[in-house]
Amino acid sequence: MMTTVNPNNCPRCGSWNTGSSIGFNPQRINNDETLVSDCIFGCFDCKCEWRAVGFRLIARRDGGSPSEEAQEILCEAIKSAGELRIEVLSDDLV
Repeated sequence: MMTTVNPNNCPRCGSWNTGSSIGFNPQRINNDETLVSDCIFGCFDCKCEWRAVGFRLIARRDGGSPSEEAQEILCEAIKSAGELRIEVLSDDLV
């Protein structure tokens, strides 16, 4: 059975105490929403950092739920993203 890749789960210590810090290749959707790709994540417990290649998300200026337009664009971006993979950038303890 293949393990499901989840960028919200630390690949080093397994913690869920994680978050994304930056995304690449921004594509503006409207004045409030931007599609970003291949986000960098970090673990607050062990300080590991990783890049989620193939990961897409909608960044909103004021938070909240994405618009219907943004959700449609995100679905298309996910379909064309390819396989999600995790690349550990740093797993040094700080």
